[in-house]
Amino acid sequence: MDAYARSGVYAAGMLDYSRQKVRTLLRQAGKVVMATAGPGGVQAGEYPCEADGLTLFIMVPRTSDHLYNLEFDARVTVLAGEWELQGWARAAAPDELPETLTGVHNPEAQWSTWVAVAPRVIRIHAEHGWGYSESIDLDPGGAGPG
Repeated sequence: MDAYARSGVYAAGMLDYSRQKVRTLLRQAGKVVMATAGPGGVQAGEYPCEADGLTLFIMVPRTSDHLYNLEFDARVTVLAGEWELQGWARAAAPDELPETLTGVHNPEAQWSTWVAVAPRVIRIHAEHGWGYSESIDLDPGGAGPG
């Protein structure tokens, strides 16, 4: 291993690159499928979303069993056209929502709750064939949010 690699400069640069790539992917989504599991059973549904940095905000109906499941198990899988994400989710309080979210002005927002998703790992689908072209681990220790 050379001195450059041992210095941590390379690793820090790759982490910055990876985080920026994830920010871009999340910002482009617009609509995702969210899957949860828990006392409400396995749930999957398509919902509008918006990103703020590395946090994905998903607007779900207040009566959704996703919210019930997340009270017991914060693990979530989120699917978009070109990627899938595994991470942790929780219902966000209205005062926690970033001012940049435009969906808060949608008529459906008054009957909805925003779920904040913190990505743990995101896998980018291969352009040709099946499988993944890239996997980005944002929490290598697996400790979770917080």
